[in-house]
Amino acid sequence: FVATGTAVTMCVIGALLLLAYWLYAQRAERPVLDLKFLRIPSFNASVAGGSLFRIGLGAVPFLLPLTLQEGLGMTAFASGAITCASAFGSIFMKTIVSRVLGRFGFRRTLVVNAVLAGSAIAICGTFSPGMPVWLIWLIVLAGGIFPSLQFTGLNSLAYADIPTRDIGRATSVASVIQQVSLGLGVTIAGIVLQISHRVQGHSTIVWSDFWPAFLVVGLFSVASIPVTMRLPANAGEEIARGRRGTA
Repeated sequence: FVATGTAVTMCVIGALLLLAYWLYAQRAERPVLDLKFLRIPSFNASVAGGSLFRIGLGAVPFLLPLTLQEGLGMTAFASGAITCASAFGSIFMKTIVSRVLGRFGFRRTLVVNAVLAGSAIAICGTFSPGMPVWLIWLIVLAGGIFPSLQFTGLNSLAYADIPTRDIGRATSVASVIQQVSLGLGVTIAGIVLQISHRVQGHSTIVWSDFWPAFLVVGLFSVASIPVTMRLPANAGEEIARGRRGTA
């Protein structure tokens, strides 16, 4: 109870400080983090809407090793060998992401891929002791491919309509919000895992405790769709085709 009370207190203090900064930023001429950039649709979709996706993405490095080692009883080496499949998938996607975005456009890609990325995260909750290792490896590989496309697309879209002179200031805002989102992913995953563990009444953490956490963070990725749906069909067109304005 003491730990819970401390956590709640810190969350309340953090929320109050965030509100105080928001009020300050509305009056300051050039605040350190200029929240006015969030009024730009493409930046808002990438940073604010994309935060929902990054919550799910941030939870995976926390949940996946725990699932493999605590839930399935794998060694740290075996867990690492499987987890690295995600890196392979991410590297592969980096080689074709420009062609994908150029072919389908940002809006269509981000909407469809949000479902694929969320599904790739959520399906990790199906891991069980009897599942073949090769199948787990392939699922983790997919869990690197689709989230990598989403992450790259969102990061690129953020600056599609930002004047060149303001990119540095916009980057500061985007970086802070991204890091907060990734941290929230770990927090939310931990809370859901703890609730699942208590509800199921296990004395120790077992593999079946993890699926609700993967499902919840996977749904966060899908929840970003309404924001990206509001983008114009040609959003980020210059970046997708390899051009960048200098306004």
